[in-house]
Amino acid sequence: MTKINTERILRFITRPLEVVILRYIFIFIFAAPVFMYLLWVLTPKRELDIVIVNKSVTDEANMELHSLNWILKNERFVSENGDFYRPDSDYYGFYPRLGGDFRVRDFRSYDSLEIANLVHNSDLLYLTDSYGVYTHDYGVDLDKPNRLLYGGFNHNDLNVLTEFRNQNKLILSEFSLFTPPTGRSMRDSLQSLLGVDWSGWTGRYFLSLDSSAYDELPPWVVNLYHKKYGEEWPFTDSGVVLVRWNDIVILEYGTHLLEEAPIIKTQTVAAEEYGLPATIQYPFWFDIVSSPDRDNQIISIYHLEVNEKGDSLLSQHNIPKMFPAVLKESSGEYPFYYFAGDFSDNPVTPSTAIFMGIERFHKFLYNKNDVEDRRQFFWRYYRPLISTILNNEVNRLNR
Repeated sequence: MTKINTERILRFITRPLEVVILRYIFIFIFAAPVFMYLLWVLTPKRELDIVIVNKSVTDEANMELHSLNWILKNERFVSENGDFYRPDSDYYGFYPRLGGDFRVRDFRSYDSLEIANLVHNSDLLYLTDSYGVYTHDYGVDLDKPNRLLYGGFNHNDLNVLTEFRNQNKLILSEFSLFTPPTGRSMRDSLQSLLGVDWSGWTGRYFLSLDSSAYDELPPWVVNLYHKKYGEEWPFTDSGVVLVRWNDIVILEYGTHLLEEAPIIKTQTVAAEEYGLPATIQYPFWFDIVSSPDRDNQIISIYHLEVNEKGDSLLSQHNIPKMFPAVLKESSGEYPFYYFAGDFSDNPVTPSTAIFMGIERFHKFLYNKNDVEDRRQFFWRYYRPLISTILNNEVNRLNR
């Protein structure tokens, strides 16, 4: 660095105004987190007894519950013993262990009285994932056919769900409730109880459909396409994969899609009520559902933004290009929400939950230009949606 440049720098940083500005920036950077933490600590805890069910935990980190537990901790919601919820222990479902072992904690041994008592002592039920865990998910028998270790909705799960409904307790449920390995008769019972019809179609956005260059694209997608159409895999750009039993439809960005990922749109009234954006891209698993025979309110809706070729492809398979993303039971008699996506599975950083008001800085916590970055969905959509629902429920319980 030349002497002239050094002198210029020295003159700049010694100017009174610049010194003051830098001093305030320095104070803000270090004092703001301390203030936000103290504000969080001084905020009173609020008891909210939640029965959480997650049958798809493939490792001890339990990414599936980090988003929900982040919100519970940030909002100071605690269980009846006064402790914050832990994503590694405070749920019913599959518990992986090191060395290929696992344990299960569920409702299989509960009789009707135990179920009634459980529901009576709880405030709400959150069914985050029923899909389950397979041997290949758990790193077991990779050289053998993939088999189910644990998962699917069963009769005692249905009894718990029914009891929550009978006692007019809030029920939250997500994608995979109706999908296999849940059997057809159980799925029919669930659909009848909740007034939600699953079309059989599930889908997901992929950053790249290039089967040779993108690790996230499952081999079974390519294999199913070959089995169905018997032709070379022609896709290389980003796009959406739609699957129904042995049927598959690929929507490629540019070829079929005007927007590369599904768009979640929310009408103004609902957006204001829940603090949601009018539009946001959704880059993960979703299912296509409807509610034709029940007065369920649509909070948000998915749009597959297709061109003429994409629209024709969807029509050939009777797939709608618009369908519910969030449903709410609108009569108020049986409080219930269905999220038609894997909404709670987001890579949020747990340690940030102890800073009150951190959502005001959310734009610094994700890459807005990366469609695949699910942290944007967490901060802009999932966090305000779940926070609003839970706060409304606490207010209702305390009336």
